[in-house]
Amino acid sequence: MSEVRWTARLSSPKFAALLLGLALALAVSFMALDFRLASSQVVTIQAKATKGPVSLEDPFASVWSQAPPVEVPLSAQMTSFPFGGGAVRAITARALHDGQRLYVLVEWEDATEDLYAEAPQNYRDAAAIQFPAVQKDTVPNFCMGQADGHVNIWQWKADWQADVDVGAAPLAQTYPNAVSDFYPEAQDETFYPGRAVDNPLSETVRTSPVENLMAGGFGTLTHADVQPVQGVGRWKEGKWRVVFARDLQAEGTGLAQFAPGQGADIAFAVWDGASGERDGQKSVSVWQQLKIEDVR
Repeated sequence: MSEVRWTARLSSPKFAALLLGLALALAVSFMALDFRLASSQVVTIQAKATKGPVSLEDPFASVWSQAPPVEVPLSAQMTSFPFGGGAVRAITARALHDGQRLYVLVEWEDATEDLYAEAPQNYRDAAAIQFPAVQKDTVPNFCMGQADGHVNIWQWKADWQADVDVGAAPLAQTYPNAVSDFYPEAQDETFYPGRAVDNPLSETVRTSPVENLMAGGFGTLTHADVQPVQGVGRWKEGKWRVVFARDLQAEGTGLAQFAPGQGADIAFAVWDGASGERDGQKSVSVWQQLKIEDVR
């Protein structure tokens, strides 16, 4: 009898109305907080074969007209602390390859060009693409992978781009009204412990604005031993365009490998500095499909 009563209650109009009310309340809460759940829609990005050179100076170059654009929806990162982000609702992705190197272009709308992050109140724009370290039938967690499913992440940073283009910003630019006494041996590594231990975040001379990273779950993000990824990012008329470039095959433990005629899983992330996004506060996508065109 009790099972019949519960079945009747679950199918009653009042219970259905209660579920609808809860769903509406959750929807209103997400809208009020501007949180959007990651879309489960999977799209396919075709990496077209090209015989022409792909510029690592101009991501707006005409060669990208050969690559079909694909819109990828993004949402706020709500999987692990610190939650947040979601300022960028979608990116447009394109891909090319020349038989030797893979090029991925990411484009998104951004009203401001945020290049510097030296001061505590400033945050940079950034973008990243992510691949499983090893392609399997099942994919890792799209947010930083997991212990038994590592990921390879390429992150472009606007401040690193500025370092490549014009050099590291001097402290006088960050703090124009600061006054200091004379410092003996001002360039001695004693005063720069980050540089002394080769912390990549402390470098002032860079050859690439893209960092090659490894992760196997939240809190495990690590600077890779090898840094074969190059790229360029340019802001123009309210839009960022960022190109990531790496050889299809690269030496190094845990690096994603690619080949013409094969596919790969790919995910995206974007940080909007003007919105205070940093660390886990970002816009993310779920896994998408990358198909590398065969050249035979």
